[in-house]
Amino acid sequence: MDQPAALDNPQLQEAIDRFMPYLHEVRKKLLVLAIVFTIFAALGFAFYQKILLFIMGLFNLKGITIVLTSPYQFIDLSINTALVMGIAAVIPFLLFDILSFIRPALTKPEFKLLQRLVPFTIILFAAGFAFGLWIMNIVINIFYQTTQSFNLNNLWDISHFFTQTLVMAISLGIVFEFPVVLTALLRLHVVKRQFLVKSRRYIYAALIIFATLMPPTDLLSLTLITIPLILLFELTMLFNQPHHLLLPKEVKHHV
Repeated sequence: MDQPAALDNPQLQEAIDRFMPYLHEVRKKLLVLAIVFTIFAALGFAFYQKILLFIMGLFNLKGITIVLTSPYQFIDLSINTALVMGIAAVIPFLLFDILSFIRPALTKPEFKLLQRLVPFTIILFAAGFAFGLWIMNIVINIFYQTTQSFNLNNLWDISHFFTQTLVMAISLGIVFEFPVVLTALLRLHVVKRQFLVKSRRYIYAALIIFATLMPPTDLLSLTLITIPLILLFELTMLFNQPHHLLLPKEVKHHV
């Protein structure tokens, strides 16, 4: 019987022995993430009606009738709710795993900097998510008042309504992480502040383009989304003044 190739190649066997513990650790972490995702996805699937009713209660839907256009929408809604719940539950664990993975490559001050930024990622994501829901509420109210003036009925497809709402809220939640990412890059000297100052007009243009891709395509929504994003960028630049970017000597040498 032929011997395994790894036994005939000492260098290959050495590489396998070196990386095998890391692979086992990755497998354990993936297993934990899979278990967390499965548990919360199952809860989302089981209680999707209560979850959707809670979300609908956040909006002023007076005069608006939410309708089902297909008998299969119940299945779609339950699956989508399960996916959202599972992904939302996995994100904190994933952030922790990423920090644990990159820790050996960072100096102590660098790692402490990232640790201090973690709570802000959660706060800003929640703020962006809530801001997206607030914008959708404003759009709903304006739409309702406009249709009332024309004496029209409002029939909204439930799947379309929740899809737009979640896309808006989650997208803004992710974009609101921009200050945290930018602060980390600036403090670790990966990106120079002067480069961002010179590129301000292009960053503004990118933020406006992003705002135009959000579900409500009216001018008011575009304005409401763009202004906070620009303010977040400017506040991040203000917070990261040159005298704030000086890290301890050991970090500078490491970089």
